[in-house]
Amino acid sequence: MKYLYLILALSLFSLTAQAQPVDAQSGKIENQRLVQLREDAALQPLLKRANAAFDGAVFQKRAVASSLNIHLLEFDPARCPADALSQWLEAQPEVLYQHANYKVDFRTTPNDPDYELQWGAERIGLPEVWNFGQGGLTANGDTIVIAIIDSGFDLSHEDIIGNIWTNPHEIPGDGLDNDNNGYVDDLNGWDFRGNGPDIAYDDHGLRVSGILAATANNDKGIAGVCWNSKIMYLSIGSVAGIVSAYEYVLEQRQRYNETLGAEGAFVVATNASFGLIDPFFCSEYPIWGNMYDLLGEAGVLTGAGTANKDLDVDVVGDMPTSCESDFIITVLNSTEDEERFTRSGYGKVAIDMAAPGEGSYTVAPFNRYALFGGNSAAAPHLTGAIGLLYSMPCEFLSTDALTKPRETALFIRSILEESVYRFPAYADITATGGRLNVRSAMNLLSDACGGSTGDLGLLNIYPNPARDQLTIQYETPDFEPYEFRIYNALGQLVYRNNDTPARFREKQLQVDVSRWQAGMYVVEVFRGNSVETKPVIILQY
Repeated sequence: MKYLYLILALSLFSLTAQAQPVDAQSGKIENQRLVQLREDAALQPLLKRANAAFDGAVFQKRAVASSLNIHLLEFDPARCPADALSQWLEAQPEVLYQHANYKVDFRTTPNDPDYELQWGAERIGLPEVWNFGQGGLTANGDTIVIAIIDSGFDLSHEDIIGNIWTNPHEIPGDGLDNDNNGYVDDLNGWDFRGNGPDIAYDDHGLRVSGILAATANNDKGIAGVCWNSKIMYLSIGSVAGIVSAYEYVLEQRQRYNETLGAEGAFVVATNASFGLIDPFFCSEYPIWGNMYDLLGEAGVLTGAGTANKDLDVDVVGDMPTSCESDFIITVLNSTEDEERFTRSGYGKVAIDMAAPGEGSYTVAPFNRYALFGGNSAAAPHLTGAIGLLYSMPCEFLSTDALTKPRETALFIRSILEESVYRFPAYADITATGGRLNVRSAMNLLSDACGGSTGDLGLLNIYPNPARDQLTIQYETPDFEPYEFRIYNALGQLVYRNNDTPARFREKQLQVDVSRWQAGMYVVEVFRGNSVETKPVIILQY
């Protein structure tokens, strides 16, 4: 009898261990369908009717996104042809959407060793932005988290290990779902390929991680765009995994918003360096495509790289970069010569901007470093920029991110689009006609936070008359140092100081006049040939 049990066990293993039937050209998983039901609908009655119609050939593989009533169905194509099942599902009243599940293509192209190391950082203005924030915390102290959804990662890499997100509400290794989010021991994210807490290994996601958030100032390797942010790792291999990963991010951010940071995670962006092998339009994949609006309502943007093919996304489609959601920002792969890489998709409507991609330098397996390219490299430059902007010292942005998450996400998108560096090469192949420029985006954010620019001028001097302290409010066309001088009525210089205008608050200078003689004074601000003056009166007690 024990031999019979052994034979049955081996037979069962051989059935479950078989690879999924996948179309080699398109990546379509031939025996699976993704189905989203109405909110009030139950799956089991639908399955019962399906099996009556198809001779018991349909069953639930797993719940893909329980809160959204999305399920992955598996079926036997011999008894239940895919087209017949699709038509049957379309006719069922409780089915909102249904479509095939696909393996995902991770967008890597061959590296070009002639490109300089990390040429993209200078190109998009990162060094100046890093002077004001590095992506770690908001002005109010919220820890900025970016979710990378990819094939897999190497969490032991020396330049990544310091920026791994750790779920503070989960006790590692106790086998319990401590934060009651449906995932046991999800300490750093989740592996939706193997459905467990141990993140799958793969060098593609590792390389993406390096561009986005490799640790800086640690005497090792490189500096990521957003080099103090915490990275949430979510490994996927199919469309079903993508939807599950997005639901995971959505619930983490919703909890954070609702509890004002007591639970969940402050995820501001997800990175999508993946897509379907064949071009499709977003309207053909509503279950997947609808996730971007849901994420956006919670305050989460997505940076997505388009296909590594010379195709017009507006004409032939691409997933996910054909999605029209306001909360997905799409990029094409640009070269150091400010041109579209020849094997990159494009689109005057679908693709928002260019971003450095080809020849990027990043981390590699076994604590090594190497060149990396394709739209997989372009996307994390943009996604990292989103996190970086949230770390600028702007209190209203930090406050609004929790109280007005949707509006704040749209604001970040708007300044990224308005600030692009425009080039003729991108004019007819992107919506903005330009390439990512984080420094200019920071300047726009600074303006919104009170650090505006304009003609040189002394806006206000108060109190006037003054007795003990004088406040000088001024405007400048840039953020370089300006010289202030104050003269008494005899023309004698009594005060001199160089002041560097603030970026994220009002430009003002305070002067102690408590020991000055009473009388008329003249305040002067200048640099080069530009001079502005204004009188002030000092009184004695």
